[in-house]
Amino acid sequence: MKRFLIGFVSVLASVVLVMGTVFAADAGSEADPLVSKSYVDDKINQVMNMIGSDSSGTVSAGGSYIPVSVGVGKTIIGGEGTEMILRAGKGDIVISGKEGIVDATTGQALYNGHKATLNHIMIVPRDDGRGVKVTEAAWFLVKGGYSIK
Repeated sequence: MKRFLIGFVSVLASVVLVMGTVFAADAGSEADPLVSKSYVDDKINQVMNMIGSDSSGTVSAGGSYIPVSVGVGKTIIGGEGTEMILRAGKGDIVISGKEGIVDATTGQALYNGHKATLNHIMIVPRDDGRGVKVTEAAWFLVKGGYSIK
């Protein structure tokens, strides 16, 4: 009887080990994922949206310059402290008040109607709608928050 009981327990343990291995082998597979792909994609998109823009639609270029293409008739609006460099094309300065945009290359203030100069660093001092209205398809290097309207 003792032999029968030991044999039965051994067979039972073997079956449990084999079944556990079979079920564990599928965990995390395409058929039985640990986390769904749509869940991961949704979380990645949420993080990218938090990094890339705020609720007003302003894109943040972060701590380095990024190239931005702006079409004719569009205006690139800088956020507070945004640096913009016109690399190609043409544009006119747009401001909403009395103060201008700083041309850090020359040290001058730029006001409505001034032409943006190629390769000059322009700094937007406040987040109040200051920017450059493009008159010829343009490329900018931008560091900081901006929107295109």
